[in-house]
Amino acid sequence: MGSDFLIKRTTRKEEIQRRRKIGILIGAAGTFALLTVIFIVRSARGRASVDLEKARKEATIALDSVHKAEDEIAQLKKELKAANDAAKKAAQLSSAETAKYKRLADEAAQQVENSPNCSTWVRPGKGQKIAITTAYDGDKYNVMGMLASDTKAKYAAFHNYAHFLDNDLLEDNMSFQQKSGSRIAVFRRHWNDYDWLLWTDADVLLTNPEIRLEDIVEEHAPEGSGIHALMSKDWGGRQVNPGVSLIRTSPEGKQFLDRWEAEIQTARHNDDLLAIKEGMERNKDPELKYLKFVPQHVLNSYPADGLKYEAYNSTTVEHNQSHEFWEPGHLFVHVVNCLRQSPHLLDSQCCDGIAARYWYEFNSRLQKMLNKQDDEKDKVKDYSSDWTANFKEFLCIR
Repeated sequence: MGSDFLIKRTTRKEEIQRRRKIGILIGAAGTFALLTVIFIVRSARGRASVDLEKARKEATIALDSVHKAEDEIAQLKKELKAANDAAKKAAQLSSAETAKYKRLADEAAQQVENSPNCSTWVRPGKGQKIAITTAYDGDKYNVMGMLASDTKAKYAAFHNYAHFLDNDLLEDNMSFQQKSGSRIAVFRRHWNDYDWLLWTDADVLLTNPEIRLEDIVEEHAPEGSGIHALMSKDWGGRQVNPGVSLIRTSPEGKQFLDRWEAEIQTARHNDDLLAIKEGMERNKDPELKYLKFVPQHVLNSYPADGLKYEAYNSTTVEHNQSHEFWEPGHLFVHVVNCLRQSPHLLDSQCCDGIAARYWYEFNSRLQKMLNKQDDEKDKVKDYSSDWTANFKEFLCIR
């Protein structure tokens, strides 16, 4: 019995020790687990704190960008409103004020109306080798087209060229591009009667009667050169502008004309400009070898005067520094796109006034040549002060 008691006591002691070890192990495991959980939680909190701070910074930056964008939008809206207000003011001038601004245009138009019809000034006759052609529809182009045609008819008469005003080839239901493309029909109408045909848009005026078209041909497309068509580019040479086009009525010239017309049929909007830029040039049509692009000022100078109120359109008057602007002595000036803008954004009287300014330039030079006046004794009358007084201060010119 004593030995049994000792055995039981020993076993009990071992059990207690075993349980104590298990408790210690469990406690250690629990402590480790607790420490692990605490570590994980703290690490997560740290990462979360870093991520939160990063997110806060990004949100702050984004918010600043939004505020900046809002400020820019507000500024743009302010500028747009100011420009639109100014444009509306220009468009809503009273008839009395407008009459003051367009005095020169009216005066010039009256002189043209009192002279023989410019379309009949020059009758096709023997010995004429060059014909000047143009066409325009009414309404918008009535004044500018009349002033421009007057310079062309007088220039043609002075140099013994034929002059045609082929308005009958235009129809009211034609799009702007179709009307522009009608120059092909004009070329074909007169093809067999002349050596060279010059097309000029309705908003192109002659400004220097001293320069002959033969001089341009001799310099840029002499016999044997292989050149049978002359045009120019604008926007720094990036874009063709066929508003003034000179074509030799040769077999090669006809090949060029045929290819040009074919490309117009497939060009976007049947646009004659795109037909060359995106058709003939992109396709590397062989007929391009007959075409030479002369410097812009030779055929297609743009007005040096920027309009004060104009539409939000980079091509409003093509007044970009990459263009060649008119200077005294240039043969042509192209008041390009001026009358194509909305009347709420651009006053048409400004465009007519600018045309009148160049109409005066041409007529004053022509009168001097007709009278054979000496340059030193009788200077060409300067109309710029009259023109400036009516347009620059109030409405048209920057």
